[in-house]
Amino acid sequence: MLKELINNFALLTSFLFFGNLFSRKYERYLKNHALIHRVMNGLMLGLFGILLMMTGLWIRGHFVVDLRQLAIIISVYMGGSVSGLLTTLIISLYRIYITGGWTDISLTATVNCFMTLVVSLIFIREKRLTLSKWMSAVLGAVVVSLLSTFFVANPPNSETIIIITTVKMLGGLFTYFMMSHIKKTERAIHLLEEAANRDHLTGLYSPRAFDALFEEVLHASKTTKKPFGLVMLDIDHFKKINDTYGHLNGDTVLSQLGILLNRESTTRAYPSRKGGEEFAILLGDCDTEKAASFAEKIRKAVENECFLLNDGTIISLTVSIGAGSSPVIASRHLLEKADEALYEAKRSGRNRVKLAKP
Repeated sequence: MLKELINNFALLTSFLFFGNLFSRKYERYLKNHALIHRVMNGLMLGLFGILLMMTGLWIRGHFVVDLRQLAIIISVYMGGSVSGLLTTLIISLYRIYITGGWTDISLTATVNCFMTLVVSLIFIREKRLTLSKWMSAVLGAVVVSLLSTFFVANPPNSETIIIITTVKMLGGLFTYFMMSHIKKTERAIHLLEEAANRDHLTGLYSPRAFDALFEEVLHASKTTKKPFGLVMLDIDHFKKINDTYGHLNGDTVLSQLGILLNRESTTRAYPSRKGGEEFAILLGDCDTEKAASFAEKIRKAVENECFLLNDGTIISLTVSIGAGSSPVIASRHLLEKADEALYEAKRSGRNRVKLAKP
């Protein structure tokens, strides 16, 4: 039995590890399609629950104890009620199938699964992991499982009850610590990625991150057949600010402009610092008209903002902006054309928006 228990723990480890890798790979897509994410969680954990049933532990050749209830608890944690319900249905239907239809055993197993779902929903909140809540859900599932065994022809004796309880509690505890470890590792990786992808002065995306985001937005545009926009902006007379107030105050201005661009950007806008006083903002699902409107909003916001220097002096800024969109402009030329429009705005008197020409 120990060998089978270790095999089950190995299955849990493998599923959680590879499931996390999959979620990270498609993180942005899944975040924007929450229902699809929950349905996928429910389906995968339902299949995983079936696998756990197939690798159950035989106790004295009569009772089989498996960890299918953990699949339901994990599903509720990962995707809430939608995911949990789907997992429960898949496991229940498989249990009905292997018993050859609707029998007393399949009915008991189905009630067991749905009661586990109810217990999980009571104690577990989506994406919130605490030991006390998790183990309360596991203990509740153990109680439900033990109660269901008394509806079979030969109820378990006290030794079997102790074994069932021990196996399920150990499985629950093992799963908690695995998920907790994965969550901490995920948080550490996220912090490292943020540090690598962010400009340290402005908090905006770095030039390297901009290049990756451009490819991502371009791919999404081709997939959805929707346009995407690009806004390029440059601070007017920034050299004069550095010469008059010093480079430290110049950095202060850049930092405050970064805060403003983050504040004014929508959920599908990705502001980046390209270098020096030049910035770029990628706009998902955005045509030329929307890009021009967004650019004008940014221009007005900068013009109306008060920038506070280190000594308390307040100054005003303006920016020149070039804007365009793809596929009106071929994606491989969009950056170049938006940059040309930016310098056309500077030549035309600054503090204005110019549209890129195909």
